[in-house]
Amino acid sequence: MKDCIILLLTLSTFGLMAQTEFPSLSPKGSIEQNVGITTISITYERPIARGRAIFGELVPFGKLWRTGAGNGTKIKFDDDVIIDDKVVTAGQYSLFAIPDKQEWTIILNSDAAMYGLEGYDENKDVIRFKTKVKITDRYYESFTIDIDLLEANSELNISWENTRVSFEINTQTDKHLVKMVNEEFLSGKVEDSDVLAMGADYYYFLDMELETALKLINKAIELRKVSWYYDLKIDLLTKKNRYEEALETLKTAMDYVKINPENWTEERQRSVSEGQERKMKDLLGKIRK
Repeated sequence: MKDCIILLLTLSTFGLMAQTEFPSLSPKGSIEQNVGITTISITYERPIARGRAIFGELVPFGKLWRTGAGNGTKIKFDDDVIIDDKVVTAGQYSLFAIPDKQEWTIILNSDAAMYGLEGYDENKDVIRFKTKVKITDRYYESFTIDIDLLEANSELNISWENTRVSFEINTQTDKHLVKMVNEEFLSGKVEDSDVLAMGADYYYFLDMELETALKLINKAIELRKVSWYYDLKIDLLTKKNRYEEALETLKTAMDYVKINPENWTEERQRSVSEGQERKMKDLLGKIRK
């Protein structure tokens, strides 16, 4: 009987051990960020400082580093991007670094299947460049990678301890959009007025391709009269310093609001009319200067 109890306890212990999963000392992390119309995906492992000196000690200066722990860091682009003024084609890469006190060397290597540094081949490096070290006020207990958005471009930050390095990843978004607008929007293939107006609005807020934006909003107004289309056209003409044309468009918009084809409440209609009056005073002031 005693032997049976011991056997049962032994089997229970082995079963418990088999089911127990200890937390990773360097937990996995991931980022998937839309940048313009490009998606950047990063998978990495996040070692924790735990009171240790990191750069120059745990991570030696002047030596190749997996940029993290375990399997290392993998970065994927679903479209071509530009890093350090060089085109990096769509695909997945291993992200390595050679840290130093004042600057790091950042490396993208085409072999994304290797574990850590095992099998690293410098001949498979796609790009190498240097970036300056920044000292941060914040202390990063765990190794951190994040992406800041810069309109249709981005900045990738690598931070640990009080150290950060950053580099820009620029997308081909603007190039693709200009091509799409010319081939689809301005050619007459797109006849959805809201889509045309949203294209104009995008260009307006980025302060780019303003003449194209005017063509888009004009096409939208030809297809359908909507109050915010007129507002956007006025804003575009004003930004181009074409105040007389903006004033004429505003007069048309004021007549449109009086008819009230969008079935606004009296309060809404009055508020819009008052805003138009203020805009007219502003435009007349600009014309007189």
